[in-house]
Amino acid sequence: MGTELEQKYVVDSTRPWAVQTQLLAQLSRVGYQVVFLEETPQQDTYFDTPEEAVLKEGGSLRLREKGEKRLLSVKSMLRSQEGTFLRREDELILGQEADPMVFLRERLPGVSLEQMRPTVVVVNRRRTYEVSRTAGGRFELAFDDVTYQNPGTGRECRERQVEIEALSGTEEELSRVVSALRLPELRPAAESKYQRAVRLTAAEKA
Repeated sequence: MGTELEQKYVVDSTRPWAVQTQLLAQLSRVGYQVVFLEETPQQDTYFDTPEEAVLKEGGSLRLREKGEKRLLSVKSMLRSQEGTFLRREDELILGQEADPMVFLRERLPGVSLEQMRPTVVVVNRRRTYEVSRTAGGRFELAFDDVTYQNPGTGRECRERQVEIEALSGTEEELSRVVSALRLPELRPAAESKYQRAVRLTAAEKA
C-alpha cells in the first residue's frame, strides 16, 4: 500500500508538443534538472460493476499493459483539488505467485467482483521525464497522448494531458514545481483518467 500525489492537466492547444517544449524549458530555467526517461505505448483497461460501484466511490480498478508487463492497480481517492490528486494506490504485478482475487477482495470489500467487466480502455503514448532539484524533491513528468475507448458505446475521444507525480517529495515541493508549469494552454483536470474516460465516451442522451 502507498499513496500517489500528482498534478494533472488537460492540454488545450492545437500544438501540444510546442507546449511540451515550453514546459521543459521553463523547468530548466528555474533550476530543475530534467532528464528524459522513455516514450512508450501502454494500454489501461478499467473494470467496474454495471452500477459503477468503484467509480461512484472515486476509485478505480485498472489493468495496465506495458510491453510484457501486466500490472493490476486499485486506487481510492483521498483528496482532490484544482487538479491535485492524493490517492491510495495498491499494485500487483500479474504473473507472480500472488492470487489476484485475494488482492482484489482485500482492497474492494463489498464490491461484487463477479459482476466486474471492462468499462473503458485508455490507449496512451506516454513520454516521461525525471524532474529534480537539490533539496527540492524528485518527480516524474509525463506527456500523454490519450485515446479513450468505451467498449459498451463504441465511442472514442482523444486528448493530450500532462501529469507531474511526486516520486520523493512533499506536497509543498510539488506545488513549487507546479508553479513553473503555469501556461494558458494547461487546464487543471478536475477528474482522474478513469472519470474522464467514462464521461467523455458515455452514450449520448436521447
